[in-house]
Amino acid sequence: MKKTFTLRVDLESDKGIRKGLPKLLDLLKIYGIKASFYLVMGGESNVVEIIKYREKMKSSGERLIKLWSFRDKLRMALFPRDFVKGNLDILKRVLDEGHELGLHGWKHREWTRGLKKISVRDRIHRAKMRYARLFGRNPISFASPGFNVNDEVLKALSEEEIKFISDYSGEKIEIYNNIKNVPITICGNNRMPIIEFLVSHKKSDEEIFRYIKKEMKGREISSFYIHDLFEARFKLKLLERIFNLVKEEKITNKRIIDY
Repeated sequence: MKKTFTLRVDLESDKGIRKGLPKLLDLLKIYGIKASFYLVMGGESNVVEIIKYREKMKSSGERLIKLWSFRDKLRMALFPRDFVKGNLDILKRVLDEGHELGLHGWKHREWTRGLKKISVRDRIHRAKMRYARLFGRNPISFASPGFNVNDEVLKALSEEEIKFISDYSGEKIEIYNNIKNVPITICGNNRMPIIEFLVSHKKSDEEIFRYIKKEMKGREISSFYIHDLFEARFKLKLLERIFNLVKEEKITNKRIIDY
């Protein structure tokens, strides 16, 4: 059995991109690991959007790590930032260094909490057009915020010539509406990122490493996802151990678009 390792990184915040992404890119370069990054193209939600899309996500009860202060939340609500345009040089490093950079919707909150209230086609098209203007190429991959996907989303993605997604559960590659789905195979309850989930349950870095190593042992595709705001800022040592394991075990590293 030929084993592969895939790391997906969701880019969803100004703080995460500024303070986490450069350090993660440096670490990936050291180990020669190529990752799949997914970027929210519309920046932060404003106060009106926060009120309109205020429902809780299914995983909210599992998220015990507090990453935002009251001051942070107030600033984002009153003075939302365009963290794509504001961090363009950092984001261009992703592509320049051979990683994948795909779409993660237009605004994260509206997609995870109000998908039925928005025009899916409009948001995907808007995200694609902005991506093309800023990065000089068309995106070919998409990861739905909160894994919130349905037939309407698939149809719109197909119309925009998206070729890869990472939205459906499973252990192998599947095709949905002519789009290839590369599953996240290692995750926590309610499909939380595995490292954040285990930290929330008071597991040490050593315990998390042993858990992920065990999960990787019997899988053809070992894939998990992280965020710029948490793991890329606070769990680089743990990620380094995992990357070293991939190299020691001679596991093939693939981006989502490489499958």
